Amino acid sequence: MKKYYPLPLLVILLVMLIPQNNFAQGPGSLFVDAGPDVVIPCGSGGCTNITADYLEIFETISTNYTIESIPYSPDGTGNPPFPFNGLANSVNTTIDDAWHDVESLPFDFCFFGNLETQFQVGSNGVIRFDVDAGDTGAGSNAWGFSENLPNNSNDALGEANIFTPVHDIDPSVGSSNEIAWEILGAYPNRVLVVAYYAVPMYDCNDLRATHMAVLYEFSNVIEIYMLEKPVCGSWQGGVAALGIQNNAGNLAYVPPGRNTSDSPWTASNEAWSFAPDGVETYVFEWLDSTGTVIGTSDTINVCPAGGSEIFTARVTYTNTCNGDIVILTDDVLVTVDAPFIVDLGPDVTDCDSGADVLLDADQGDPTFTYQWFLNAAPIAGATNTTYLVTSPNSGTYSVEVIDPSDPLCPGIDSVDINYITSPVIASPPIDLSICDDGATPGIFDLTTNTPIVLGGQNPADFNISYHNSQADANTNTAPIGTPAAYTITGTNETIYIRLEDLTGACFVTANFDIIFEGAIAGAVSPNPYFICDQDATGDEEVDLSAEFDAQVLNGQNPVLFNVTYHSSQADADTGAGPLTSPYAVTAPSETIYIRLERVDNINCFDSSQNVLIEVDSLPIPNNPLPLIECDDDNDGFYVFNLTDADLDITGGDPDLSVTYHDSQLNAENGTLPLSSPHANNVAFNDV
Repeated sequence: MKKYYPLPLLVILLVMLIPQNNFAQGPGSLFVDAGPDVVIPCGSGGCTNITADYLEIFETISTNYTIESIPYSPDGTGNPPFPFNGLANSVNTTIDDAWHDVESLPFDFCFFGNLETQFQVGSNGVIRFDVDAGDTGAGSNAWGFSENLPNNSNDALGEANIFTPVHDIDPSVGSSNEIAWEILGAYPNRVLVVAYYAVPMYDCNDLRATHMAVLYEFSNVIEIYMLEKPVCGSWQGGVAALGIQNNAGNLAYVPPGRNTSDSPWTASNEAWSFAPDGVETYVFEWLDSTGTVIGTSDTINVCPAGGSEIFTARVTYTNTCNGDIVILTDDVLVTVDAPFIVDLGPDVTDCDSGADVLLDADQGDPTFTYQWFLNAAPIAGATNTTYLVTSPNSGTYSVEVIDPSDPLCPGIDSVDINYITSPVIASPPIDLSICDDGATPGIFDLTTNTPIVLGGQNPADFNISYHNSQADANTNTAPIGTPAAYTITGTNETIYIRLEDLTGACFVTANFDIIFEGAIAGAVSPNPYFICDQDATGDEEVDLSAEFDAQVLNGQNPVLFNVTYHSSQADADTGAGPLTSPYAVTAPSETIYIRLERVDNINCFDSSQNVLIEVDSLPIPNNPLPLIECDDDNDGFYVFNLTDADLDITGGDPDLSVTYHDSQLNAENGTLPLSSPHANNVAFNDV
């Protein structure tokens, strides 16, 4: 026979929290039941016992099993929990003595320490895990045997693992018989059900056998149910055997009186359970309303805090077959009966800056006494009819009201008040700017501001979201989906950040701008720019800002930009060494390099423009000879060609131009130049 060996526990850990009863579909299914709610009679001391019921499971690595007779309810009100007929997958209903096709189990099943994932159904009441896809069809499932279980010498016994029982039955005769299987239930309580329904006994076709096997996920329990197991005494002496055996065929578990040597035997309305019997693979715990473990016994005594408390029964199951873990829970409410009603109102959840809460237990009778509690501990001096809870004092507040005429029956109520720590904006978020250079996209990482607004607050304590409007931030709607890669619309947007506690009850907001604009400097004209060395010192001061800022800005808002001037391209590129204004330009010329820089983003600048400033020296005119003409009519006036003195004044320098004026002031100011030819204004002698 093919052998299977124990697999190592799977690394994957699957935990299911099921906060309600998970009653199984059968006795082998996982469940926990904390019992019905309990009302403690007034005057009995305020304490009671509570008891939980749950399935105990054990490891399957060992080869030990416990055989137990389990109840059978023929009226259908209990076991068997599954039908004998109508299952989904028919098996060889017209073939005698046959193994059916190999089928896959959708759940891991541990059997004698082996992890089984496939099975085959035989028509003579048997199931095997040591599958053989080539061993199917008529005659493949042997029928004759006289040996006891365990056995590995006779194929009728040695090829099988589960005997429901094994006996020679003939599904090829009759019309109402069924052999079928189906997977029922849901994780972790799926089962494989294999049923033989009204199958005729071989050679005694009027006798019908009805029985089934149920294999439970996780608990790895096997159950066998027999509605009717008759005996055909004329065939093989009516031999039959019921039980389970390992793949090697050398270890079996058989109920008393149900082996081959006990034949012939009959059974009806009978059921057996085969449960792994290794070490415990479950942990049971009782928890109080705070989640604290208060006991591990099935039954414990509890005294509900504040007169009413929910206790939780919790079972942690571990499947040693594959390492899966399942946690099941169930709750029970325990309350103390009271002669009058004390109602402190609903639980309160508020921000730590929220309003105080006034608790009122007044019963209208001045003889009643009151004691207030916080988390089940008496509050010193709190004996009034009311109690004021102030922020940030969270906890379970309860009151005990005593009627002096019946002191053993106090009125009790409790309320949970939870002040949530409000988030704060540790520092205002900063504006974010990207320089639009025509190639860089306007994609912003808004989360740059997350650590800024959080400061030293723990990020795990808050939810942070970004929004496009204040209204959205206030209501926590339409959060920006990818705040770490947000594409701006246009050149400027305001982004709103919401910082809230994990419940969403307390929040603060802030906003910042994102800017996507460039810096483009306008060209200076004229370039070169000429100035005159008026004082002949070899340099001349120029107010760079006054002369060139307007041209560099080229209509852009001066509030948004800084314009600086530098003596080298490298300084303009880095913003180093800005020149002061006015600046003394040294003759004969200097190139001034210009940097246009955004105020909101100093890394966004244009340093491509410059201006050449040339310093001209003062011209030195020669004193010309007088212009003399003959006065033909002796009237003292003549029309002179003034330009005849040009060459005499300039000494022939082609870069100089000459204008003539009728006064020293006009000559100095370059105003009212005289035309040439020019008639003198003063007779006989004019300057």
